[in-house]
Amino acid sequence: MKPIEHIDEIIRDSFGLWITGLFSAIGGWNPALSFEERKEAFFWLIERLLRTGKIRFVAPGADCYVSPENPHPWFTIDDHDAQWQEAPEKIVVQLCAQWPQHARDESDLDLVTYFYSIPAIIWVADDGSLVAS
Repeated sequence: MKPIEHIDEIIRDSFGLWITGLFSAIGGWNPALSFEERKEAFFWLIERLLRTGKIRFVAPGADCYVSPENPHPWFTIDDHDAQWQEAPEKIVVQLCAQWPQHARDESDLDLVTYFYSIPAIIWVADDGSLVAS
């Protein structure tokens, strides 16, 4: 993998945003990366952030999303059962497996669908509080 630069800035700029913010920030701070290199950097950075405790993900299928149809979900992001408890490398393998293989740029509709179909990212603030968009 080609090394990415400005990791601290990428994290700062995408903190609290949906996962698309992280993907976009990688490209914004590393404009010379190809789309495939951005994809590799994205999964590498997700695994790094999981390992260092900077992010978590909502567990697949966890009922913690508020919506007009679901105003009172079973969990919040603070509940242990709402957080994906797999090892970082297993989470990344599962996220990679769902990536649309034919996507060639950030505006690809299947990629947009992917970002909104995978479990939501949970950011961990310096004080340990959890933030999700």
